[in-house]
Amino acid sequence: MNKELTTIKELIAEMKAQFSKSVDKFDSAVLADGVTTIEYDALEVGMPVFVVADGERIPAPEGTHSLSGELAGVSIVVDAEGIITEVIDERQNEGAGEVVVEETTAESMSADQVESIVNAKLESFSKAVEGLAEMTKTIVETNNTLINELSSLKSEFEAFKAKPSVETKEAEKFSKVGNLTARQLFLKNSKI
Repeated sequence: MNKELTTIKELIAEMKAQFSKSVDKFDSAVLADGVTTIEYDALEVGMPVFVVADGERIPAPEGTHSLSGELAGVSIVVDAEGIITEVIDERQNEGAGEVVVEETTAESMSADQVESIVNAKLESFSKAVEGLAEMTKTIVETNNTLINELSSLKSEFEAFKAKPSVETKEAEKFSKVGNLTARQLFLKNSKI
């Protein structure tokens, strides 16, 4: 039973590792308010942005967010799901004195491309899920066996409990047991 539990734990750890591979280390920046910290993989259209609050990451709220520090002059527009829809860079070009507004559009994917990506991810988890299903099946079978064994033991115990603890024979009820003389033993055994 412990071997099965260990195998299940290993499969779950493998699944967690697969999920963590898809989310690498994020870069972070502070918004212009000087308090709010955001994390992002890249400041590009279509990439998710998260607000870090109390050690938790939540999707960034919808709206335009101005960055500070090294990224002062850069603003990002975020949709309701926390995805970047536009990057605006208002920093001065070196020596040119022009304001640069960088606007990129989201790249669309065909249904076949999306399906192939989803299928690739599903295949990577299929082995772990199948292993978990097999382990669960084994645990259920073992549990059913133990339930049947327990009910059998309960019925045997009830039958045992119902039997009298000391069985006495009619012949011994009124006789002295243990201190019989040879003659008394002869009469008892012969039953005349």
